[in-house]
Amino acid sequence: MFFRNVVCLLIGLIVGVRLTDFWDYVKLQQLSNNLRENYTNTTHSLGLRLRLTQEDTLADYLFNNTRVLCWIMTMPENHLKRAVHIRNTWGKRCNKLLFMSTKADSFLDTVPLDVPEGRDYLWHKTRAAFKYVYEHHGDEADWFLKADDDSYFIMENLRSFLYQYSADAPVYFGCKFHPFVKQGYMSGGAGYVLSRAALRRFAEVSASNTSAACTQNQLSEDKEMGICLQNAGVVAGDARDAEGAERFHPLAPIHLIPVDTSEWYPLYLFYKRDKNLQCCSRSAISFHYIKPKEFYVLDYLLYELRPFGVANVADTLPGKANMTSLLERWKHEVSDNIFKDED
Repeated sequence: MFFRNVVCLLIGLIVGVRLTDFWDYVKLQQLSNNLRENYTNTTHSLGLRLRLTQEDTLADYLFNNTRVLCWIMTMPENHLKRAVHIRNTWGKRCNKLLFMSTKADSFLDTVPLDVPEGRDYLWHKTRAAFKYVYEHHGDEADWFLKADDDSYFIMENLRSFLYQYSADAPVYFGCKFHPFVKQGYMSGGAGYVLSRAALRRFAEVSASNTSAACTQNQLSEDKEMGICLQNAGVVAGDARDAEGAERFHPLAPIHLIPVDTSEWYPLYLFYKRDKNLQCCSRSAISFHYIKPKEFYVLDYLLYELRPFGVANVADTLPGKANMTSLLERWKHEVSDNIFKDED
């Protein structure tokens, strides 16, 4: 009797262990089948997530390592008509955003400058704005961007472009025009960005109020800025992409695509445009004459819309540039685009 009980117990244990093994095997098979069924979709979605994560990480890295202060040229009547739309869209991607006006506005937190309002005083307003930025925020960024209140900037493209250049070099970038200033100057409408060293030199020369360096003329802001920076030893750099396409644009996309509808723009460009090139760089940085609703359309197209099956492959950052040789080359460049008034 005892022996039979022992045998039954052993048989029960063996059967129990084998049933447990069988159940584990069934669960493993189910898991294996699920993995096989979802393999393709999982692989593609994982690859896409990895690429997007890499892009997000790269953008975050640039945000913290290529700091850009943006100041916006505006006026009281445009605070709610224009400037607020920058605050709601691309301005959020600046490391610091300032609105330069002639009237205090708590809603926008504007900086009221002691300058008469009006187009004739844009140069005076620009000088006062950069003076304020240098004195109050000069150590809070590496690069300092001036933009109009109807301009749109793709900040990620600006940072990836600036990454290769040292902010300790006296240089500035934008859409480079060539009439009137020997080394060229940057279009005011397209916006321009000064390095930390360029801002310091501009502030020092501008504060001297010497007519030989920075004039007090009530003329074109961008041209006067170009003259002043040239006299301060700040070099006008080349912001085009590797194919020679412009990154900063003084016009809206609708005026440039599919063809440039302006007559003056090609004439002013420092670098003669190749007729075989499309209007705008794939890494475009800015556009001008943007209407209020278009700020939100551009934001949606750039940051929300994702075509199915078209993955955003993460780019790599450019290597650091040799600033000494570049500054020397840019300083002595001569425009190949002859302007009619220069004949």
